[in-house]
Amino acid sequence: MLKNVFHIPLLGRVLRSAWFWRMLRLLCLVVLLVMIAAGWHHRDIPGVSVPDPLMYTNLASHLFWVWWIMGVVFVALLFGRLWCAVCPLGWLNGLATRFGFYRTLPAWLNNFIPVTLALLGVQLAVYFLAVHRFPDLTARLLALMLILAVACGLVFRGHAFCRLLCPAGAVFGLYARIAPWQLRVGDQSACAACTDQNCISDGRVWRRLALGPAVLYWHGRRKGCPVDLVPAQMTDSASCTLCLHCAHNCGNDNLVMGRRPWPGDLGRGRLSPSETLFFLVLLGLLTVNFTKVYPDLRHLLWAAPEQAAALLGWQSAGFYLLAAPWAALLLPLLLLLPGYLVWHLAELRVAAAPPPQTGEALPEPPTGPGFWNRLGHLALPLVPLLLTVHLILAVVKINAKGAFLPLALRDPSGVKSYLAMNTMHTVPTPGLFISLDVLKWLVAVLLALGAAVSVLSIRPCLAALPAALSRRGFAAGVLTTLALLAGLYGTTILRWLFIR
Repeated sequence: MLKNVFHIPLLGRVLRSAWFWRMLRLLCLVVLLVMIAAGWHHRDIPGVSVPDPLMYTNLASHLFWVWWIMGVVFVALLFGRLWCAVCPLGWLNGLATRFGFYRTLPAWLNNFIPVTLALLGVQLAVYFLAVHRFPDLTARLLALMLILAVACGLVFRGHAFCRLLCPAGAVFGLYARIAPWQLRVGDQSACAACTDQNCISDGRVWRRLALGPAVLYWHGRRKGCPVDLVPAQMTDSASCTLCLHCAHNCGNDNLVMGRRPWPGDLGRGRLSPSETLFFLVLLGLLTVNFTKVYPDLRHLLWAAPEQAAALLGWQSAGFYLLAAPWAALLLPLLLLLPGYLVWHLAELRVAAAPPPQTGEALPEPPTGPGFWNRLGHLALPLVPLLLTVHLILAVVKINAKGAFLPLALRDPSGVKSYLAMNTMHTVPTPGLFISLDVLKWLVAVLLALGAAVSVLSIRPCLAALPAALSRRGFAAGVLTTLALLAGLYGTTILRWLFIR
C-alpha cells in the first residue's frame, strides 16, 4: 500500500491538492513570524546575573535550536527532503520568482560551495556571537533568512535560496540517498509518449475560477520544478524537494510517491567534489559537537588550533578563527585520510620489467580519478553513519531540553518562566523525557545500527566504482574509516554515559 500513497483514497487526494500544501506552508510561515516576534527584543533579564537566561525558555530560541534544528533529522531519516515541501523560506523564495528577473543561476554558483560557506557562516556566528544562546540574535538570524529568501527569488528562477544559502537542504540531500521514500514516475513509456510535458513546463497558462455566476480568468505561470528535474530522468532523490509540482501538473497520473527498497540511491554514483566538501564540513562539525562531552578527547581534537593560537598570541577570538577551518576541513580530512591511503596503497603493483634503454622515454603513468573524486566514492557509504551521529545528537538534545516546550508556549518571552523556576521556585525545572540509564543503551544501539548499515552500504557502492579502481582496496578503506569514526563515537558514548 505504501508503494504509492497517491493511491490511498483520502490521503492521495489530499496530497495531490495544491491548497493542502499551501496551507501547510502558510502555517509554517506564521510559526516562523511568531518566533521572530517572540525573540526580537529579548536577550537577558534585568537583575539576573546569568548571561543567557532565555536560551531554552524563550519560544524563538527553543523552537529553532531544539525542535527545528534537531527535529528535522527524524523527518530526513524517514522521508528525505520532505521538510523542503513545507519550508516557508523555500515557499517565499518561489513566490518572489514571479515578480523578479527570473535569471538562471550561473554555473559557477550551481554547486555546493556557496551553501558550504553558509554553513561555515552559521558556525562562526555560533562561535563569535553565541547566536544560539540569545533569542534576539536567533530572531535576527531568522529575519535575515527571510530577507535572503525573497532577495534570491527576485533575482534568480527556481529555489536559488535553497541551493545557495540553505545548509539544511544540502544535509537533507545527503540523507535522502538512503531514506526509504522517493518520488518517481510509474510508467516510463507513458512519459515517452507524452507531448505536453506539463510536469516540467513552467510556461504561461490560462486559469479559470468560477463561483456561481461569477467567473474570473487570469494568465499565470504554471509551477515547474524548482530544481529543474525531469521526473522521467530522475535516478536519485538527492535534489528532489518533494514539492509535488510535477504530480499536480501531470495529466496522466503517472507520478508515484512511496517507500522503496534498500539501498536507495547508494549505488547510483559518487558524491560530486563540491558535495564531498560539504560532507567533510558536516562530518567535522558533527564530530566536534559529538565529542565535546568527553573532556580528554575534546582537548585532543582541539589541541592543534589551541597550540597554534597560543604560538601566535591570539586570544579567544583568534582561536575561533583557527578552530573553524580546523573543525570544518582539516580534522575531517585527517579522519578520512587513513582509509584513503589504505585504498590507494591497495592499488600498488610491483612487477618485473626490463631496464629502460638509454634515451628511452618512460611510459606515462595511467590516469585515474583524482583526490576529490576518490573522496566522493569513499564518503558515500559513510552517509548512514553520519546520519546516525546526527540522529543521536538530536535524541540527546530533545531529551534534555524538549520538556521546556510547554513553558515556552505559555510564556513566549521566557522571562516569567525563568523567574518562576530559578527565582521564585514556584515551577520545577523540566527534566528528561527518558532517564540516562535508558538513553545510554538507546544511543549505543543507534550507533551500532548506523555502523552496521554503513558496512552493508559498501556492497552497493561498489557498483558505482570505475573499473580501474580496486574493489578490495575500496572496501578496506571504507572499513578503516568506519572503524576509526565508530571507535571515536563509541568511546565518547562509553565515557559519557556508561562511566559516570
